[in-house]
Amino acid sequence: MTSPEPAQTAPRPSKNKIKEKSKKKSKSQPVTVASHGKNEGENPHWDYKPPPGSHLYDHLPETDTFDWDSVQKDDDIEIWLIRVPDSVKPKNLDGLEIDLPSSSRSDQVGSLSQKSAVYDIWSMGDDDTDFAGAEELRGLTCLLPRRKKMGKLYIAQKEISHHLVVSAQPSRASPPEHPSILHQNPPRPSYPKELLKHHFVPYGAKISIHSDHAPMDTGGQAEDGVTGSSVGELPCNTKESKSRKRKVEGETLRKITVKKPKITK
Repeated sequence: MTSPEPAQTAPRPSKNKIKEKSKKKSKSQPVTVASHGKNEGENPHWDYKPPPGSHLYDHLPETDTFDWDSVQKDDDIEIWLIRVPDSVKPKNLDGLEIDLPSSSRSDQVGSLSQKSAVYDIWSMGDDDTDFAGAEELRGLTCLLPRRKKMGKLYIAQKEISHHLVVSAQPSRASPPEHPSILHQNPPRPSYPKELLKHHFVPYGAKISIHSDHAPMDTGGQAEDGVTGSSVGELPCNTKESKSRKRKVEGETLRKITVKKPKITK
């Protein structure tokens, strides 16, 4: 029997050849950089164009009043933030005098009167958290144009010192010029004093009432001791009537108590 022939194996590469291949792969290939970014090109229509009837605002300041560098250098300049309604124009605030606002508490510092309405000017304190209607002012920052940078806007380095809010006064109902009385009670009747003859005396009160009129006979007795009688009869004395009543009562008692003796056979 013959033994199987051994399989031929490929020769292994030497270590020097492996290092040469790795060096070739590690070499950086030159990258071509285009003038535009990835998937972007130059398009002249990409710039912002304002809608018809409006134009772009030129942030380049004509004076140094609102310039970023001039505001930063001058220590006497403060930044105030004022919120006004649409009906109030900036020219209405020109020459307006208000009280010096406090940065710690909220208070009314002035008012602005116009033909159509009257507006109150309020100062919002930094520590006052109950002031309603202007919470968004606390998170705003001021942008100022910078002349050295061709009018580009930069955040002002100074903090906003005061926050003012211009709000319209609440409408109040005005009373009519000639108010009409809708409900009125009629006048109370008044009686003359000579017709008021009755007197009110509570039960058990010992008060002597003196009047010009004779008292009314309600119990059948008068002040002189004479009892009243029916029409056509003469009055009689009370003493005689009492004695007669006593005699009659005595006779009736005697008649009732006397008993006849029983006759026994």
